[in-house]
Amino acid sequence: MAKPILGYWNVRGITEPIRYLLRYKKADFEEKRYVVGQDEWQKEKFNLGLEFPNLPYYIDGDMKLTQSVAILRYLARKHGLDGKTEEEKRRIQLAEQQILDFRANLRKLAFSENYENDKDEFIKNLPKQYQLWEKFLGDRKYIAGDEITYVDFQVYEIMDFYRIFHPSTFESFPALKDFHDRIKNIPEIKQYINSSAFRKWPLFGPMAKFGGSGEPPKHA
Repeated sequence: MAKPILGYWNVRGITEPIRYLLRYKKADFEEKRYVVGQDEWQKEKFNLGLEFPNLPYYIDGDMKLTQSVAILRYLARKHGLDGKTEEEKRRIQLAEQQILDFRANLRKLAFSENYENDKDEFIKNLPKQYQLWEKFLGDRKYIAGDEITYVDFQVYEIMDFYRIFHPSTFESFPALKDFHDRIKNIPEIKQYINSSAFRKWPLFGPMAKFGGSGEPPKHA
Protein backbone atom coordinates (compact mmCIF):
# COMPACT_ATOMS: atom_id res chain seq x y z
CA MET A 1 0.00 0.00 0.00
CA ALA A 2 1.34 3.43 -0.96
CA LYS A 3 2.40 5.80 1.80
CA PRO A 4 0.37 8.95 2.43
CA ILE A 5 1.80 12.00 0.66
CA LEU A 6 2.02 15.53 2.07
CA GLY A 7 2.61 18.15 -0.62
CA TYR A 8 3.64 21.77 -0.07
CA TRP A 9 6.06 24.50 -1.09
CA ASN A 10 9.69 24.27 0.01
CA VAL A 11 9.15 26.77 2.86
CA ARG A 12 7.88 26.38 6.42
CA GLY A 13 4.75 28.37 5.66
CA ILE A 14 1.54 26.88 7.08
CA THR A 15 2.35 23.18 6.93
CA GLU A 16 4.86 22.60 9.72
CA PRO A 17 2.21 21.81 12.40
CA ILE A 18 1.06 18.93 10.18
CA ARG A 19 4.61 17.64 10.01
CA TYR A 20 5.02 17.95 13.78
CA LEU A 21 1.87 15.89 14.35
CA LEU A 22 2.93 13.19 11.89
CA ARG A 23 6.41 13.01 13.39
CA TYR A 24 5.04 12.97 16.92
CA LYS A 25 2.84 9.99 16.06
CA LYS A 26 5.68 8.34 14.10
CA ALA A 27 3.45 8.13 11.06
CA ASP A 28 4.91 6.77 7.84
CA PHE A 29 4.48 9.29 5.03
CA GLU A 30 6.24 10.86 2.07
CA GLU A 31 6.73 14.53 1.28
CA LYS A 32 6.51 16.34 -2.01
CA ARG A 33 8.10 19.79 -1.86
CA TYR A 34 7.53 22.20 -4.72
CA VAL A 35 9.97 25.00 -5.51
CA VAL A 36 8.39 28.45 -5.31
CA GLY A 37 8.51 30.17 -8.68
CA GLN A 38 8.80 27.01 -10.76
CA ASP A 39 5.95 25.46 -12.73
CA GLU A 40 6.08 21.90 -11.36
CA TRP A 41 3.04 22.48 -9.15
CA GLN A 42 1.03 24.01 -11.99
CA LYS A 43 1.71 20.93 -14.11
CA GLU A 44 0.45 18.58 -11.38
CA LYS A 45 -2.23 20.76 -9.80
CA PHE A 46 -5.27 19.46 -11.69
CA ASN A 47 -4.07 15.87 -12.10
CA LEU A 48 -4.15 14.70 -8.47
CA GLY A 49 -7.89 14.25 -8.03
CA LEU A 50 -8.17 17.10 -5.52
CA GLU A 51 -11.59 18.70 -5.10
CA PHE A 52 -10.06 22.12 -4.45
CA PRO A 53 -6.53 21.92 -5.89
CA ASN A 54 -4.16 23.79 -3.61
CA LEU A 55 -1.12 23.47 -1.38
CA PRO A 56 -0.79 21.88 1.06
CA TYR A 57 -2.46 18.63 0.11
CA TYR A 58 -2.58 15.29 1.90
CA ILE A 59 -3.32 12.11 -0.04
CA ASP A 60 -3.89 8.82 1.75
CA GLY A 61 -5.33 6.36 -0.74
CA ASP A 62 -8.80 7.56 -1.69
CA MET A 63 -8.76 10.20 1.07
CA LYS A 64 -7.60 13.46 -0.50
CA LEU A 65 -7.57 16.76 1.35
CA THR A 66 -6.40 20.32 0.84
CA GLN A 67 -6.40 23.25 3.29
CA SER A 68 -3.90 23.08 6.14
CA VAL A 69 -6.45 23.27 8.96
CA ALA A 70 -8.67 20.59 7.40
CA ILE A 71 -5.66 18.29 7.07
CA LEU A 72 -4.51 18.96 10.61
CA ARG A 73 -7.97 18.37 12.09
CA TYR A 74 -8.37 15.14 10.11
CA LEU A 75 -5.05 13.82 11.39
CA ALA A 76 -5.84 14.96 14.93
CA ARG A 77 -9.09 12.97 14.90
CA LYS A 78 -7.34 9.97 13.41
CA HIS A 79 -4.61 9.99 16.07
CA GLY A 80 -6.71 11.06 19.06
CA LEU A 81 -5.18 14.53 19.41
CA ASP A 82 -8.37 16.59 19.10
CA GLY A 83 -9.31 16.83 22.79
CA LYS A 84 -11.53 14.62 24.93
CA THR A 85 -13.82 16.90 26.93
CA GLU A 86 -16.01 19.78 25.80
CA GLU A 87 -13.79 22.21 27.69
CA GLU A 88 -10.68 20.88 25.95
CA LYS A 89 -12.38 21.18 22.57
CA ARG A 90 -13.51 24.72 23.39
CA ARG A 91 -9.97 25.76 24.25
CA ILE A 92 -8.57 24.07 21.16
CA GLN A 93 -11.01 25.81 18.82
CA LEU A 94 -10.50 29.20 20.43
CA ALA A 95 -6.71 28.93 20.44
CA GLU A 96 -6.68 27.71 16.85
CA GLN A 97 -8.58 30.72 15.54
CA GLN A 98 -6.56 33.12 17.66
CA ILE A 99 -3.18 31.74 16.60
CA LEU A 100 -4.16 31.82 12.93
CA ASP A 101 -5.04 35.50 13.31
CA PHE A 102 -1.72 36.03 15.10
CA ARG A 103 0.10 34.42 12.18
CA ALA A 104 -1.87 36.47 9.65
CA ASN A 105 -0.76 39.67 11.38
CA LEU A 106 2.91 38.75 11.10
CA ARG A 107 2.51 37.62 7.51
CA LYS A 108 0.82 40.92 6.60
CA LEU A 109 3.75 42.81 8.09
CA ALA A 110 6.31 40.55 6.42
CA PHE A 111 4.88 41.26 2.96
CA SER A 112 4.19 44.96 3.56
CA GLU A 113 5.83 47.48 1.26
CA ASN A 114 6.25 49.62 4.39
CA TYR A 115 7.85 46.84 6.46
CA GLU A 116 10.72 48.93 7.80
CA ASN A 117 8.40 51.76 8.85
CA ASP A 118 5.71 49.51 10.33
CA LYS A 119 7.72 46.97 12.27
CA ASP A 120 8.57 49.20 15.27
CA GLU A 121 4.90 49.84 16.02
CA PHE A 122 4.19 46.15 15.50
CA ILE A 123 6.89 45.19 18.01
CA LYS A 124 5.60 47.77 20.47
CA ASN A 125 2.20 46.03 20.53
CA LEU A 126 3.56 42.49 20.95
CA PRO A 127 3.65 42.44 24.79
CA LYS A 128 -0.13 42.94 24.93
CA GLN A 129 -0.64 39.88 22.76
CA TYR A 130 1.86 37.78 24.70
CA GLN A 131 0.15 38.73 27.96
CA LEU A 132 -3.16 37.42 26.62
CA TRP A 133 -1.54 34.15 25.61
CA GLU A 134 0.16 33.72 28.98
CA LYS A 135 -3.13 34.36 30.77
CA PHE A 136 -4.90 31.85 28.52
CA LEU A 137 -2.23 29.22 29.10
CA GLY A 138 -2.23 29.78 32.86
CA ASP A 139 -0.56 26.95 34.76
CA ARG A 140 -1.51 24.34 32.16
CA LYS A 141 1.13 22.13 30.62
CA TYR A 142 -0.46 22.36 27.18
CA ILE A 143 -3.06 24.58 25.56
CA ALA A 144 -6.03 22.31 26.29
CA GLY A 145 -4.79 21.04 29.65
CA ASP A 146 -2.49 18.24 30.75
CA GLU A 147 -2.41 16.35 27.46
CA ILE A 148 -1.01 17.44 24.13
CA THR A 149 -3.38 18.17 21.24
CA TYR A 150 -2.92 19.31 17.67
CA VAL A 151 -3.32 22.99 18.53
CA ASP A 152 -0.11 22.85 20.58
CA PHE A 153 1.79 22.32 17.35
CA GLN A 154 0.06 25.31 15.76
CA VAL A 155 0.77 27.59 18.71
CA TYR A 156 4.37 26.40 18.98
CA GLU A 157 5.05 27.00 15.31
CA ILE A 158 3.65 30.53 15.18
CA MET A 159 5.34 31.47 18.44
CA ASP A 160 8.57 30.25 16.88
CA PHE A 161 8.00 32.61 13.95
CA TYR A 162 7.58 35.45 16.43
CA ARG A 163 10.63 34.34 18.41
CA ILE A 164 12.69 34.55 15.23
CA PHE A 165 11.14 37.90 14.34
CA HIS A 166 11.94 39.56 17.68
CA PRO A 167 13.58 37.22 20.21
CA SER A 168 14.07 39.64 23.11
CA THR A 169 10.36 40.43 23.41
CA PHE A 170 9.33 36.77 23.23
CA GLU A 171 11.89 35.65 25.79
CA SER A 172 10.62 38.17 28.35
CA PHE A 173 7.47 36.04 28.76
CA PRO A 174 8.60 32.98 30.73
CA ALA A 175 5.37 30.98 30.54
CA LEU A 176 5.34 31.19 26.75
CA LYS A 177 9.02 30.39 26.56
CA ASP A 178 8.50 27.36 28.82
CA PHE A 179 5.65 26.17 26.61
CA HIS A 180 7.80 26.67 23.52
CA ASP A 181 10.67 24.72 25.08
CA ARG A 182 8.31 21.96 26.23
CA ILE A 183 7.06 21.31 22.70
CA LYS A 184 10.50 21.68 21.14
CA ASN A 185 11.96 19.10 23.52
CA ILE A 186 9.38 16.37 22.94
CA PRO A 187 11.73 13.56 21.80
CA GLU A 188 10.05 13.02 18.42
CA ILE A 189 9.89 16.77 17.72
CA LYS A 190 13.45 17.36 18.85
CA GLN A 191 14.69 14.55 16.62
CA TYR A 192 12.81 16.00 13.65
CA ILE A 193 14.00 19.58 14.23
CA ASN A 194 17.60 18.35 14.38
CA SER A 195 17.26 16.30 11.20
CA SER A 196 17.91 17.22 7.58
CA ALA A 197 14.17 16.87 6.90
CA PHE A 198 13.43 20.04 8.88
CA ARG A 199 13.67 23.40 7.10
CA LYS A 200 13.98 26.22 9.59
CA TRP A 201 14.12 28.83 6.82
CA PRO A 202 12.49 30.44 4.90
CA LEU A 203 9.32 31.08 6.85
CA PHE A 204 7.44 32.70 3.96
CA GLY A 205 7.79 33.03 0.21
CA PRO A 206 10.71 34.88 -1.41
CA MET A 207 8.87 38.21 -1.72
CA ALA A 208 8.56 38.62 2.06
CA LYS A 209 10.59 41.43 3.63
CA PHE A 210 11.03 39.22 6.69
CA GLY A 211 11.32 35.44 6.63
CA GLY A 212 11.72 35.24 2.86
CA SER A 213 14.97 35.14 0.93
CA GLY A 214 18.49 35.46 2.30
CA GLU A 215 20.18 33.80 5.24
CA PRO A 216 18.27 33.10 8.46
CA PRO A 217 19.14 35.10 11.59
CA LYS A 218 21.69 33.44 13.86
CA HIS A 219 19.04 32.93 16.55
CA ALA A 220 16.63 31.12 14.19
